[in-house]
Amino acid sequence: MMRSNRKIAGEWIRYLLVGFSSAALELVIFFTLFNVMRIDVRIANIIALLCSAIFNYIMSSRWTFKVQGFRARSVVYYLILFVFNQVFSTLVIVWLIDMGWVALVAKIFTMACIVTWNFVLYRSVIFKQDKRSMR
Repeated sequence: MMRSNRKIAGEWIRYLLVGFSSAALELVIFFTLFNVMRIDVRIANIIALLCSAIFNYIMSSRWTFKVQGFRARSVVYYLILFVFNQVFSTLVIVWLIDMGWVALVAKIFTMACIVTWNFVLYRSVIFKQDKRSMR
């Protein structure tokens, strides 16, 4: 039991480090595209999320959850969650901006929502280790 709790705590810490790195990357790209280059908020968000997602998948699978080898199943599940997160984020950001929110605040809000469900889904579904492969 103690080892399992320690493992989950280690995964959580690595998840947060990867998440903060991904979020920083996403915010820098989003800010640069939207505020500096004046690209439409929808396109800026999609590009920022895509770049962040690629970085996050690689780091999450290899470092956070220590998945051995390539697993097509995890890629498919990750892509499904990515699409859901993308649609959610883009729709909510546009809606919040239309309500008068600052774009960066709206972006941070949607990112916080996504973080809350991603750890559980990463650990229990996407990067779940097959018990037979761990023996």
